[in-house]
Amino acid sequence: MPTFKFDESMFRTVSFLPSSNRAFVDGCTASDAGRMCFSQVSERAIRVAEPGARDFKAQQLKSPELVIGEYRLQLLPHIKVTRGSVTVFEEWEPDDRLMRGANRTWVDPLFADVRPAESWLNYRTIVTGKVTCSDGRVCSSFSISLRPGEPIYGLGEHFGHINKRGGEFITWAADAPSTPSYATYVPVPFVWSPRGWGLLVNTYSPVYFDLGKSSYDRLLIVTRGPLDVYLMFGTPKEILGTLYDLTGLPRAPPPKWSFGYWQSKCAYNSQDEVLGVARELRARGYPADVIHVDPPWEGNWRKYRCDTVDFEWDTSAFPDPKGMVDELHRLGFKLSLWINPYIEPGTRLWSRLERYMVKSRLGGLATPAADCQRREGAGIVDLTDPEGFNAFKQALKDLVLPYADVIKADYGEAVPPEADFRNGMSGEEAHNYYPVLYMKAVYEATLEAKGYSIVWGRSGSTGVWQYPLNWGGDVPSSWEGLRQAIRGLLSYHASGALFGSFDVGGFIGRPSDELYLRFLQAGVMVSHVRAHGVTDREPWKYSPRETLAALRLRYRLLPYIYSESWRSVEERVPLVRPLPLEHPDDPNVYDIDDEFYLGSSLLVAPIVEEGQPGRRVYLPEGRWVDYFTGNEYEGGRWVTISYDSLDRFPLLVRENSVIPMLGADVDHVPEGRFSPVEFHTFKVVDAEYPYYDDGLRAAVSCRGGKCSVDGMPADVKYTFVHQS
Repeated sequence: MPTFKFDESMFRTVSFLPSSNRAFVDGCTASDAGRMCFSQVSERAIRVAEPGARDFKAQQLKSPELVIGEYRLQLLPHIKVTRGSVTVFEEWEPDDRLMRGANRTWVDPLFADVRPAESWLNYRTIVTGKVTCSDGRVCSSFSISLRPGEPIYGLGEHFGHINKRGGEFITWAADAPSTPSYATYVPVPFVWSPRGWGLLVNTYSPVYFDLGKSSYDRLLIVTRGPLDVYLMFGTPKEILGTLYDLTGLPRAPPPKWSFGYWQSKCAYNSQDEVLGVARELRARGYPADVIHVDPPWEGNWRKYRCDTVDFEWDTSAFPDPKGMVDELHRLGFKLSLWINPYIEPGTRLWSRLERYMVKSRLGGLATPAADCQRREGAGIVDLTDPEGFNAFKQALKDLVLPYADVIKADYGEAVPPEADFRNGMSGEEAHNYYPVLYMKAVYEATLEAKGYSIVWGRSGSTGVWQYPLNWGGDVPSSWEGLRQAIRGLLSYHASGALFGSFDVGGFIGRPSDELYLRFLQAGVMVSHVRAHGVTDREPWKYSPRETLAALRLRYRLLPYIYSESWRSVEERVPLVRPLPLEHPDDPNVYDIDDEFYLGSSLLVAPIVEEGQPGRRVYLPEGRWVDYFTGNEYEGGRWVTISYDSLDRFPLLVRENSVIPMLGADVDHVPEGRFSPVEFHTFKVVDAEYPYYDDGLRAAVSCRGGKCSVDGMPADVKYTFVHQS
């Protein structure tokens, strides 16, 4: 069976020792449960860890107080962080009297075996301390006090509510068809609050989070090993900036052509079919830049009846791969090819990589904990081994990248618990780490072979955003699936990702014309847009007039989207932004998970219910202009916005914004810089806008409604279009 969830019983508690009787000893806090030491990371972050944590050097504190920037940290009797007179962060009552049961009379649900005949005093509500987990492992717990109504965001890509308060999660990468709320392809043990704090658990091992489910006022974290966390403080954007300091960022956005439309299906089965779709897109006038081919390019199912790989063309279906690639390039398309990391036994690829494969603690080689790949006895290259990592990259460069302009790196979530990695990690410890290495390998191979860097990946964990980008897996083709896709993407961006996508139309099933269109309208307003699923996803097969309008809108906005993507990298903020990231002081946005910003100036509210001509939209403070109608709205309130045609949806422009757009329709992203460019100004009086393109940063300046551009090369033609 697919590994949907980590075995929850592994976090069940046999016994608990709280960190009571704390005292300040040799620069650390000592307690009944051991020692916690501290190290300042920056002016807005500290690391809290047990002595001996990897790469940790405790700071020699002289007192149980620490001042970092604007923040004062009080370490006794428990961790409390203040900024001026405001408490920003506080542990959840690890006071000895309270922890011993004076007013905590409920049994923590994590306890594995509560016998009714025993006194409740034999069990404790879990706070910060040491937990004996059900398999005998010594685990660590850390508890945080939550304020009334305080929302919590993060944890990676999750398809339920973006505000995780009241939920329960285990960070465990899973192949989860139909994307249930508890599952994720990209778990990240990172959370933050608009109150002004964030926390990253410094591990790839599974972590248990109770975000106010058992006790609404407590956030409980349990790790399967020593405590090691980073505490961060500031605005949400400052907290993400600290996260990037710790985990890295991409050096640049993905290549410009990748921001165009990707056409895909599971699956195009032959060379004739691929070229037929490409020619039809051009003949019908649909702008598009990438054609994707799923497993049939290798003939996986025909040869093996399984999604394993050999990186060899099925020449019965694709008789002239080079000719096909040349024709796609002539038509203005890039080619995307599918892979996964599970190597089919008995193939030339197996012979090439066998000596680098992950071993099993049970003997022999480890096999993926996933469906047919285990049945086939597929191998997994050990990417923790530098030689294995480089050998896998070289195989991609020799066998895949001579044809592919970009690689879709599918799967990666099935490292089994018995795996024994060369760097000493167990399967449990490496399960979430392996997908990050997998994405890194594909990303670096592409950079070395092509001179640009991109991967279209599914799985990952902390830091995977260094290797953009991930899409949101197998959401169903339903209205629920559309809402899941948007929530999953916003949760991922709230967790640190700069770029991302989802399957337009949903993966599982066939959407109605209306559903496909609403999927597409949402998709053209995120960083990358690809139609994909198990049935036809060509846009002319679903309301052709409206789908063409959606794609033309996307291409007109490409100068804005690409410019904002460069700003995202330089300013260290996601391109797609959940509203709480932009408005942490506005409680009205805390539970909104179907509106978002695209860049700095566009507010997007996709229509996510069947048969609706519009929807209620929350407009943050300020004034807003409807992109389609020019209607103006005052912010700080809810409004209902409806249209008399299906080709429109709520798309609002922040007043005093400059939106660069293409001045003409194109059928694919042009080579070189965008030209001609129209700078559309929306109720602009005084404004500054930095405009980016490849090798270009120009400055748009408006004073008293009159605008100019400084630093624009002579070969870029531009005009201003003033929206009155």
